[in-house]
Amino acid sequence: MPKIQAIQAPMASPLLPSILESFEMVQSSYIGGRMPLFRPFLSLVLGLVTCLSVAQAQARPQSALDVMTFEDQFTCNDKFPHHSFCEAVDFKPWTETEKRIVGEYLANINDPRLSYLLEVIKTKGITKIHRVGYGANWFNNISKRRAEFYRSPDKALLWVNPVTNVIGFSDSFFTGTSFMDPHAKVDRKQINVFHELVHVFDVALGHISTSQEFYDSVGWHWDGKNHVISGVDYHQSQLDFKNILALVGNKQSALAYAQDRELGIHYGFPTVYSMTNTHESFAEIISYYIFDPTSKDYLSPKIQAYVKTILQE
Repeated sequence: MPKIQAIQAPMASPLLPSILESFEMVQSSYIGGRMPLFRPFLSLVLGLVTCLSVAQAQARPQSALDVMTFEDQFTCNDKFPHHSFCEAVDFKPWTETEKRIVGEYLANINDPRLSYLLEVIKTKGITKIHRVGYGANWFNNISKRRAEFYRSPDKALLWVNPVTNVIGFSDSFFTGTSFMDPHAKVDRKQINVFHELVHVFDVALGHISTSQEFYDSVGWHWDGKNHVISGVDYHQSQLDFKNILALVGNKQSALAYAQDRELGIHYGFPTVYSMTNTHESFAEIISYYIFDPTSKDYLSPKIQAYVKTILQE
C-alpha cells in the first residue's frame, strides 16, 4: 500500500508582502523612515494576518479522510428510498478493522492538486460512506407509482448512488483480491476508491462529465446512434470491453484489469472502461491523472489541460 504523503506546512499569505510594502511606504513618506512609529502596529497586523492564513490552511481538507465519515445508519420508507433499497443492498455496521482499512485508502487521497476537489465534496457532495453487502439497481413500478430496487448481480467493490445519496463499500471490497496496477504501481483498490469520489465531485458540480468542455477535450460526440470518441473505432473498443468482461466472468480479474489498462493506453486513455460512457470517462481520466505518473505519456495535451482547469491547479 502506498505511503501517506507528508502534509506540507501552509504557505505564508500572499497579503504579507503587500502589507509590509504599504506600511514601509507610509512610514517613509511621512517621517522619512527615521522613526519606527508604525513598527508595533505593523507587527500586530502581520501577526493577525499570519494567524488567519494558518487557520484557513488548516481548515481546508488535507485528505479524503478529513472529508468522509463512516455511517452505520440508513433509513428507508414506504416512498423514497423505498424499503426495497435497504433490502437489496443490506446495510450493516462498520467494524473497526474495516474502518482502518478504508481509512488508509482515504488518507492516501492527499495529493495537493486535489484541494479544490476535496473542498467541493466537503461542501456540496455526499460525505457519508456506508457498509453494505451488495449493490442495487432500480426500476419504475408503474402499478404502484414508485421506484423500487433489486439486488445487483454485479460484484462491485464500492459504488455511488446519487439518487439515494449513498456511497456503499460492499463485501467484495474486503474479500476481493488486491493487486498492483502495472503502470501506476499502486493498489488497484486505491484507484477504485478515488474513482468513486470523482463521481461524487462530478455530481456535486452538476454532472460536468456531460459538459461540452469535457466532450471537446476528449472528443466525445453523438454519431446519430451512440456517443463515440473521435479517432476511436467504436465497435472494436466495445468488443475489447466485452472480452475484458468475459475474463472477469471467468474469475480472471487480474488479467482482465491488465488488459483493460494495456488496451486503454493503446487508444490514448487510461482504460477501455474509460471509453464506455462519459461519466466513467471523467472518473477514470482524473483518477489515473492523479495516481499514475505515466499518464502524461498517454493522455492527450488537450485532456491534461482540461483536468488541470477542472481541478483548479
